[in-house]
This record gives sequence, C-alpha cells and structure tokens, in this order.
Amino acid sequence: MSVTVREALAMKEWKDCRLIAGEEGLDREIHYIDSMEVPDIIPWLKKDELLITTAYAVRDSEEQLLNIIRALGKNQSAGIALKTKFLGTIPDSIKKIADELKLPVIEIPRDMPAIDLTNPLMKKIVNSQNRKLEFNKAMNEKFLAVQIEGGSFEEIGKILGELLSCEILVADSKQNLICYFPEHVREQEKWVELDTCGDKIISRALREFAFLNGEGLGVNRTDTEEIWIHGVYVKNKCHGYLYVIGKMGKFNEMSEIAVRQAAVYLALEFSKLGLKEQKEYYQDNNFFLDLISSNVLTEEDALRRAGRLHWPQFPYYMVVSDIDRFEGITRGKEEEEIQAIKDEIMQIHKDVVKQKSNCFFVGNKSDSFHCLFTGQADRKEIRVCMEEIQKQISRDFGLIITTGISREVLRYSDFEKAYKETRTAITIGKKKSKMKICFIDEVQMEEGFFQMAKMDVFQKFVLDSLHILEEYDEKHGSCLLDTLRVLTENQGARKETADSLFLHRNTLAYRIRQIEQLTGYDLNDPQTLFKLQLAIKVNSYIET
Repeated sequence: MSVTVREALAMKEWKDCRLIAGEEGLDREIHYIDSMEVPDIIPWLKKDELLITTAYAVRDSEEQLLNIIRALGKNQSAGIALKTKFLGTIPDSIKKIADELKLPVIEIPRDMPAIDLTNPLMKKIVNSQNRKLEFNKAMNEKFLAVQIEGGSFEEIGKILGELLSCEILVADSKQNLICYFPEHVREQEKWVELDTCGDKIISRALREFAFLNGEGLGVNRTDTEEIWIHGVYVKNKCHGYLYVIGKMGKFNEMSEIAVRQAAVYLALEFSKLGLKEQKEYYQDNNFFLDLISSNVLTEEDALRRAGRLHWPQFPYYMVVSDIDRFEGITRGKEEEEIQAIKDEIMQIHKDVVKQKSNCFFVGNKSDSFHCLFTGQADRKEIRVCMEEIQKQISRDFGLIITTGISREVLRYSDFEKAYKETRTAITIGKKKSKMKICFIDEVQMEEGFFQMAKMDVFQKFVLDSLHILEEYDEKHGSCLLDTLRVLTENQGARKETADSLFLHRNTLAYRIRQIEQLTGYDLNDPQTLFKLQLAIKVNSYIET
C-alpha cells in the first residue's frame, strides 16, 4: 500500500503536526517528498508529492503562496506542510482555497526540525515501495512459471482468482468467454449469457463497462461489487479482456499489481494463440492455393498434405466470395488501410463460419475469400452462413460481395475445376444483380452461355447478330439493344415489353421498326427472337 497523508499524520514523529485545511484530501498518496526555499518552485511540482517548507521565500507575498497552493492542486500533489517560524499565522485565504481543492495543508510547529519529519516518512515510503516491488517480483515469477510449463488462459485466471479470492473472466476481443474462475460459482449466470448460437459470451452489463473503460485498467462499481476491467493488447490491438469481480472494498494496490501482471501474461497467451493460428492459416491457405493452381502433382501427395493438416474426408463444397468493384472503392487509399479492410473482412468470415462445424477452412487470395464446407453442410446452411457474412460486410464497410458455390468436390484433383465453377458462378451472380449467392448447379443454362462466350464460333455469331445495333446505340446514345433484350425475354410480347421498359406502346413500336430497318430482322418471327435472345445472352459474358 502507498503511504497516504492520513497515515503520515498518524506517525508518532508527526503527532505534533496539525491539519488546518484540505481534510477531504487526506487519502492522497505520498510518493515523493520535496522542500522549497526559492519562490519559483511551481515548474518542479510533481503529482503525489508532499511539499515541506518554511515558505521563507514567499513569506511577504500571500498571492505567491496562493499560486503555489493552486499549482499543487493542479498537479495532483499530495499536499503541503508549512513551518510557521517565518510565515507566522497561515492566512484564511490559504485555508479556503486548500479546502476547495481538497489539498491537505499541514502546520508544522515552528521549532520542529524538518529532518525529524522527512526521514521517518521517507523510510515508510521506501518500505512501502519495497513491499510492492517484492510482490510484483513474486507475481511475475508465479506467472512466468506457468508460461514456462506451457501456460493457458485457465491457469492464469486460476492463479489470479485464488490470490485475490474473487471471480475472474477472460474473453476475446469479440467478448466470447474463454475461461471463468471458479467454474462452479453460480454467479457465472450473472456475468455470462448465451449468444444466438448458444455460445457463452460476456453479459451486456460487463461489455458496457469494457466499452466505457477503453484501454488499460478501469474500475466500475455496483451496489455490492467492485469490477476491474483490463484490456489485453498485443501490438496496440485489443485481443481480449480480463474481468476481475469482488466484493466492494476488497481490492487494493497489491490487487492492481496482480491484475496488471496477469494482463501481461494473458497478452503472451493471445500472442502465442495468434502465432499458432497464423501458422495453421498459412499452411491451410497455401495448400488450397496449390490445389486450385494444380501445383500438387498427385492425389497421393494431396492426401498426405491434407492428413498433416487434419482436413476431413470428402465430399466438400467450395465457396468463394468476391468484393464487387473493390479496386474502385479503395482507389486513393494507403496499402496499409486496404489490407486492414481485407483483414477485417477475413475476420468476419472466420467469426461467422466458426459457429458452423461443417466449415473447416477459411482463406483468401487478393480480394477473394474462400471457404470449404464438408458434404454434411446443406444448401440452406451455406446460404444462411454467406448471407450473414454479406450482411455484416455491408453494415461495417458498405461493400457488396458476390458468392459462388461449386458442385460437390470428390477428390483433390478436382479443386481446379471446382474453383473455376465458383468463378463462373460469381460472374453470373454479378450479371444478375439480385443473385449475390450463386450455386453453380442452379444456373446451368447461364453456365452454358458463359462457356459459349469463350468459343470463336459463338463470338462470331454474336458479332454478326448484334454489331449493327451496338454501333448505332454508341453513336446515337440510343438503347435499341436493350429494347431488343427485353423484347426477346418476353418472347416478342409487345405489351409486357412496354410495361417492363416503362414505354408507351407507340414508342416501343417505333423502336422495333428501327431495329428491323437496321438489321433486316423480322421481330414477329419466333425463330428470329430465339436466335437473338441466344446472341444477347452469350454477349453478356464476352470479355468477362
């Protein structure tokens, strides 16, 4: 415990000294003792410092002494002890401002040597500091021993909880509960609740305390409990929270030392966990990238690598998401800022899918994000999962992502094919603005158009069929090709086409005549409409 002004006055050496003002500040701590024999002492005043002086240098200036009192209050000093040999009676103005500042003012008998006060007080302060240092050393050795033996969040929480005889909760940065001490305490129900997936998270009340406290150590109190909350940071990033809950008045300075030490070693645990997860991520992601690039020579090689990574048995579903127009959105941003956005999006994927046991891998490549689900996952589970990811990304960043899902993958040699299927599904999904989650086997016809668009014969077919209209629209700013597209989708029905385009029927009739005059097509002929619809469908995927 630090020495307070109250404790100093209780010492036998100080029994003849008298408090004359600032009684509400008696619990101010004294960390330093200083004297003053010059008038310009203000720049050197410190927090938690007790100033002992005869005030000789300012004996003729009440205003200078008042300024010193104000400066002591501003600097959160411990107080001032005035020897009255030269000063005489201490003015009421000094007492008044000291009471307002809650700054203790102590009167020292005029003939008492200052050294008789400072020596025993300094000894008491040094002894107090030594006790704290010894306690700090003991705590460090205790937590260090846990680290050397392997360490865990549970063991750190247990050591702290047993030492302080209180409840300990450790949570990650998302407030998911990691450990609770003691496990059997029914009070856990008060501080822990279940999220929508049935997982334990920190209660709303504690989460709000953590939000108010921010970084470092914060203290909150209820009617009966005192709650200490310490953010756990690694490289200036919050990785978790330490909650210490005890009865009111239970904690002291030694408790604070123990809590701060525990937070340091919790940071080491989070750091170790992060390194482990990072290593596993790079191994998994590199394997995935090798598979989709056909860089694994044989199925046997792939099986061996998968076994070392503990990948489950087939079948799988490959799920790939792309951020729409990401380059345009991030133009002008620093690379570090762009990477931070990608990291956050990656974390959203991890947080959502970790609640689904059927998803065993999350990775990324540039602005694409990859998930692998086992065959036990049904379409509904995958769709719900990706919808939640899209919802959170839209909410947090205002970004839209399009997701493609492959057919069932039965062997590692099929990964390249499955990846191409997801990319095709994404392309189709982007073309169809409302289809942001696209299962490839649900859009087989569109997949066919996509494949046709790569073939020379169909590229020539599209050019011969639509080039005249494309050139005309570009030159005149018209929209004849789009009118033709809607007309073919409605199988030539004029009324439905006019309604879809919000056109008067005479305007539509005029556009149809223009198209027929430019191309020579008979737009009343069903075969012609089918041929043009096919050309328009294939054209939408050319050069994508």
